[in-house]
Amino acid sequence: MPTVATPTTERTARLKNRCRFKHVAGGEYVHAGVRAGVERARLITQSHKENVGESNCIARARGLEKILKNITIHIQDDELIVGANTEHPDYFPMYPELSYFATVDMVESQYCDHKDEMREIAEYWRPYTIQTKGEKYFTPEEIGVMYSATTVQPPMFVTAFSSIVPTYEAVLEDGLIKRIEEVEQKIADANAEMRKSPWNGQENLHYLDKIDQWNAMLIAMKAVVAWAQRYARLAKIMAENFLTDPKRKEELLEIADICRHVPAYPARGLKDAMQSKWFTYLLCHSIERYSSGYGQKEDKMLWPYFQKSVIEKTEQPMTREEAVELFECERLKVSEHGSTKGRQLREFFAGSNDLFILTLGGINPDGSDASNDCTNCILEAASSIVTTEPSISFRWNEIGNIETKKRVFDCVKKGFGFPSIKNDELNTQQLIKYFNVPEEVARDWALVLCMSPGITGRRGTQKTRSEGGSDVYPAKVMEIALTNGFDEFFTNIQLGPETGNGEDFKSFDEVWNAVKLQLRYAIELSLRSKDVGRIMESKYLCCPFISSIDDGCVEKGMDANELAEVANPWHNVIGGSVVVIDSMAAIKKLVFEDKKYTMAELMDALRNNWEGKEEMRLDFWNAPKFGNDDAYADEIASKYYDLIADEWKRNTTYSGTYPLPLAQSVAGYIVNGPKTAATANGRHAGEALDDGGCSPYMGCDKSGPTAVLKSVSRIDASKHKGILLNQRLSTVLMNSDAGFDLWHAYMKTWHSLGIDHVQFNVISQEDMKAAQIEPEKYTDTLVRIAGYSAKFIDLARYSQDTIIARTEQDMAG
Repeated sequence: MPTVATPTTERTARLKNRCRFKHVAGGEYVHAGVRAGVERARLITQSHKENVGESNCIARARGLEKILKNITIHIQDDELIVGANTEHPDYFPMYPELSYFATVDMVESQYCDHKDEMREIAEYWRPYTIQTKGEKYFTPEEIGVMYSATTVQPPMFVTAFSSIVPTYEAVLEDGLIKRIEEVEQKIADANAEMRKSPWNGQENLHYLDKIDQWNAMLIAMKAVVAWAQRYARLAKIMAENFLTDPKRKEELLEIADICRHVPAYPARGLKDAMQSKWFTYLLCHSIERYSSGYGQKEDKMLWPYFQKSVIEKTEQPMTREEAVELFECERLKVSEHGSTKGRQLREFFAGSNDLFILTLGGINPDGSDASNDCTNCILEAASSIVTTEPSISFRWNEIGNIETKKRVFDCVKKGFGFPSIKNDELNTQQLIKYFNVPEEVARDWALVLCMSPGITGRRGTQKTRSEGGSDVYPAKVMEIALTNGFDEFFTNIQLGPETGNGEDFKSFDEVWNAVKLQLRYAIELSLRSKDVGRIMESKYLCCPFISSIDDGCVEKGMDANELAEVANPWHNVIGGSVVVIDSMAAIKKLVFEDKKYTMAELMDALRNNWEGKEEMRLDFWNAPKFGNDDAYADEIASKYYDLIADEWKRNTTYSGTYPLPLAQSVAGYIVNGPKTAATANGRHAGEALDDGGCSPYMGCDKSGPTAVLKSVSRIDASKHKGILLNQRLSTVLMNSDAGFDLWHAYMKTWHSLGIDHVQFNVISQEDMKAAQIEPEKYTDTLVRIAGYSAKFIDLARYSQDTIIARTEQDMAG
């Protein structure tokens, strides 16, 4: 049956009915009214012209100030949380200072109504973008490989994609007025040091850059306080002059009081905390610059304010039901928050708005269970309002209370695809051992984006995507490893080094070595582009507000993009790892052990997409497959994932350490499938790749869910930042009386095997096929893609069919 949302109040029902969802399908926005706003781009361009000659950090602060003082603000009917990143709720902002390509892509699309002005803005910014700054450090051939998006993702200075964990706690606990005073004292102390007698240039000249950074922070924070006051005045004017409904007048007057108080001063209760957090989120993720993610441990962060308001009722008293309503409002605000991305990334996020993922559960710094009634309220709101954003990840451990785990199960069995579940102890220990983080700090981790844990709190958080992220696409890498590094199928260019032709390989070791060398080239090119992007960001894309709320940046007088107090380098292996593993298993067995086929015969079959070779294709399709507790395939998988980790370990990034690989997919398995030729696992050219980081290929996991877990457990997860596992479970079983007990037993097995991650689709074949015929009846039906969930009807038919093709596991069996 179709999933039906049941908002807890009439307010949130109205808000959801009106919500301007900004999801994409096939690279296009789903809803016709979505448009690219021009005000942010216009204002930052005006400011850039007005501040020629200023240091970059001051110029960036003035740009933020210009935006916050002049952008059109609005408060919608029924809203309890206010603030937006554009001049109209239908719009999303543009960032001409980031990527010329992404800006032009949007300008020439159907979504831009100010084409002449935006073309002029794009051309003005072209020499100043970090794209132009970064490109000159690469050869035309390297740029061709990166821009093809075949073996590696285009560099961040082209995609403009970033992700961040803002230091919300500093805003909620201190308020910006206190931080302004701290920074003013830093400047006063620096000036005093520089005026001591006798003069010592070697000791004092470093203050020049610091003073500029601190002054930029002051400009930014004062502008933010004034921006919040604009919302306070607007709410008061609306209440006193334009409204007759006494309840709404009272709400707006309270909103005015809240916006006068936060983020200038510390949050008093839950309403303050939610509003202050939302302002901070908008600034860090979409106004100062674009940044994806919803990196926060929300239940822990809000728990003190939840206690004051809901439990003790000493500050901003409210009922538990009102708290759930507030969390529903937050989900709708996030759903309405759009973002500008180039077409490649819009296609990569099929069915998504953006990768907004918050983290719940886990343990507290003292080792106690971190789940609380705030956790439960957040889960209840997700269950009732039914939106894809923000997605949720749950930190699963042995001590977590059963009531919260039942609420997690409730969301899972309803088919939301979230919470995804991460192994709490495994990821905490990795932060301690690999990143040298104190245990009490490591215990406060949240996901930076889909899969990568990072610390939260007042300092040391990830403040730029170039600390982590970027992609290598292994299925395409293996394809060109068999064609001497040349892409015969898609681009017709040399994508990697010359490592030999598949038909000439005489041993499995030669095949393996060619894949290794192609991977090495792709990894190193991608990491180099990422680190170059990091330098471009620190020089030209200073973020004074993000810096101002980080204790380390304030202490050291450094920009957030430059400072890396805690390394968090990671790098994605996107959709195709299991295609590689299954292909390797088939080649090893059928060509080099059984000698049923030669490499020349295989290469001929692959180049001709198995045409006329169906019996041969079925042999390769029926060869050992990962995910069936098959020692033959699993041994190759273990060796492959170790190879991935070893190849990344050879490198040292900006942060001074080696990155960890993170095997996941996003919608890469959908987008990259059509770019990838036929593969030796029996897959035809253009078909989708495997849908996770270690998920068995669609339809190939035939031995039950426990067999899948045993195969995955043979991967050494400690060497990886994450390894994504998709599982599809029986709707009948999950909704039965025994559903929770069976699922809980499955989760205990998953946890005991030391597996990093798991997430679930619980939706029947019948419902998905019915939704393809009558989509209007399935508007609240969600499915899990990879690191995020999407509305099933928002997916292209090709994408829908890949979900249908996943094996439905029956845990009762």
